[in-house]
Amino acid sequence: MKVTVCIGGNKTISGARLGVKLAEFLQTQGNEVSIFAPKGKGNVFSQVPLKEYTAFTTAKTLAGIFTKTASQTVISLMNLRACEAAILAQIPFVYVEYENFQEDKTVKNKKAILQKAVRVLVLGESDKPLNKKIYGTNAVRVTEPAVWVEHYNYNKPACFKKENNIVAVGPLSKESGFDTLLETWARLAPAHKTWHLTLVGDGAKKTAFKRFIAKNNLEDSTEIIPAQSDVYSLLRNADIFAYPAVQPALADILLDAMASKLPCVACESPAVTALVTNGVNGVIVNAGEEEPFTIALDDMMVNWGKRVGIAIEASKLKEKHPFEMFVQAVAEKLAK
Repeated sequence: MKVTVCIGGNKTISGARLGVKLAEFLQTQGNEVSIFAPKGKGNVFSQVPLKEYTAFTTAKTLAGIFTKTASQTVISLMNLRACEAAILAQIPFVYVEYENFQEDKTVKNKKAILQKAVRVLVLGESDKPLNKKIYGTNAVRVTEPAVWVEHYNYNKPACFKKENNIVAVGPLSKESGFDTLLETWARLAPAHKTWHLTLVGDGAKKTAFKRFIAKNNLEDSTEIIPAQSDVYSLLRNADIFAYPAVQPALADILLDAMASKLPCVACESPAVTALVTNGVNGVIVNAGEEEPFTIALDDMMVNWGKRVGIAIEASKLKEKHPFEMFVQAVAEKLAK
């Protein structure tokens, strides 16, 4: 089957994470899959061909592309223009969005669009009934899935643990908390010569962060790599995940890191406390304060036993946030 996965989102929430992983899974099942995204929205590593289009591309133009490529099904992640295009091209479509998601620009006919979907998947944890007036009668709520990778076997003795890597993922902006993390790292790096910090992301503060790294002689222990890097390979080879974001709209990458059996140090926020039980499956510190984050990260670095215990508890999130359930909810409609 020819499947087109269309990625969307708003200024703070992207469908790229789930869209890419879903596309890769569908490709392994023998489907011919392609990914479409507005320019900048699909900025993530992918093993599936990804094509970008401009913000001025109309639904009619997209519909023509879908028809030309003989697409048989469209899966849209927070991309209502792709849904409109699927309707015009008379192609069945599945729509996915986070519960209470708000478009950057209000879409007046959203209700009418979603009524024509073969399935609407709403990602959320609420116990309240779904608002069918918004999502339509074909909507179901699905737990947000974790995208996880196999990590270390923590039953092995400590001598097998040669890696000492800390990974942080997010936009290179003030909101990411990377300025606090780098200040923390400037204090810790001289005492931890075998450790390494990797920041994954793009953004306006990249130059300022590089300047800070050079000024504090952190070049040998610190690197910044682009957002479109293979983040999940980095998680597979990391030892600690740092999440200093102060007010994240979502903590999806934190969920992925924890499900990947990584001990995490994170700043307090509603998105974080929804996932982390402090001291059990991760460590939470006061948001935006350098000293608590420094103390917590230092403790995690020197205490291998603590890392192991927290990592094992964190990995249990993949049972509460199964990716398979999300795939099944989509695949049910692909098969019809």
